[in-house]
Amino acid sequence: MKLGKSAKTDNSKVSKVAIFALLVFVAFAIADLTIIYFRDRMIPDQAPPQKIAPLKPPAFVDRSQFTVIPNRNLFSSSGVMPDAITSAKTETRKDNAPVPSQLPINVIGTLVHSDPARSIAALEIKSKNTSGSYPVGSDIEGLARLEKVERNIIYIRNSNNGLLEYIEMNKGANKVAFDASKAEAPRSGSKEVVTTGDNSFSISRASLLKYTNDLSSVLMQARAVPNRDPNTGEINGFRLLDMQPGSIYEQLGLQRMDVIKGVNGEPVNSVQKAMELYNALKNGNQVKLQVERGGKSDTFTYDIK
Repeated sequence: MKLGKSAKTDNSKVSKVAIFALLVFVAFAIADLTIIYFRDRMIPDQAPPQKIAPLKPPAFVDRSQFTVIPNRNLFSSSGVMPDAITSAKTETRKDNAPVPSQLPINVIGTLVHSDPARSIAALEIKSKNTSGSYPVGSDIEGLARLEKVERNIIYIRNSNNGLLEYIEMNKGANKVAFDASKAEAPRSGSKEVVTTGDNSFSISRASLLKYTNDLSSVLMQARAVPNRDPNTGEINGFRLLDMQPGSIYEQLGLQRMDVIKGVNGEPVNSVQKAMELYNALKNGNQVKLQVERGGKSDTFTYDIK
């Protein structure tokens, strides 16, 4: 009887040990599966920050790098205040009050554009006996810089003293006006251009110089506007809308609505270019004018004698 009870007791202990072992196995299995599931999320996705090595102070300090302090007397240890650290002193000028210019420059005409930067002034340089057209911002023969163009007046920066100055157009006989009705009518019977053939003319150099030196009277005898290409919208010449009877334009064989497109093969596609070609006529012996009339292109030849 005692042996039977002892066997039952041993079997009960073995069963408990087996159940405990099974529970431990299951627990380890669950823990292992859990770690496998969360392992990818526990791995860092970027490298750890690098450790910055601490800066080591220099073993010694060179006292010479501090000599600027006593040399400049920064703290006024000598009782004398140092000079201010500023740029070289420059004289300030007030551009709000430009002064009349004494430079040898005459204003022949002004062309004021809606964009001020594209305005042009026709000027005569008396010291060099030359004339030309100058856009805003250009240098005027080393004498000055053209700053601004207004009707009948220009503002320049004098290259000698840096002052802002102004020059007005002569308000007498040389006043420029683009209204043909205000121009002085040519004298009756005056004929300065002679027709020598079909679209061929002859003009004396004296007559040519008279007109090239008196730009204002030439401008007053006709009215022209830029002609634009219908496809590109770019200026391809200048159209004569009106001219005074007997004017130099009429003597040159030109008619109303003619489009002046070129001079001596050079295109006239801007006001500045037109002024440059106008002044270049003084020294030429022959001038060829490309004109479009009624949609047809013609060439007018002028011999200068």
